[in-house]
Amino acid sequence: MKLATIVYDQAVHADILGVLEKHGIKGYTWWRDVHGSGETGIKDGSPIWPGLNIVLMTVIGEEKVAPLIEALHELKNSFPMTPGLRILVSDVEIH
Repeated sequence: MKLATIVYDQAVHADILGVLEKHGIKGYTWWRDVHGSGETGIKDGSPIWPGLNIVLMTVIGEEKVAPLIEALHELKNSFPMTPGLRILVSDVEIH
């Protein structure tokens, strides 16, 4: 099994959930109002650094990893202004 952690701009949350649904991924947990800094700048929810992130975690079979990554990259590239979006994938054991 793989743990996919997706960190993204809160503005694309509905789109991310749509990608998960399209790929049959029904189990996930997400946290909103996450602060951070990355390639698209600082997200602090303040007037100087507006915007916040969401972190979503899902455990999926290895066969779903590549199609999910491809779909998320397509989503990211579909916007005129590229939103922050990172996907981290690691092995996971469930106990």
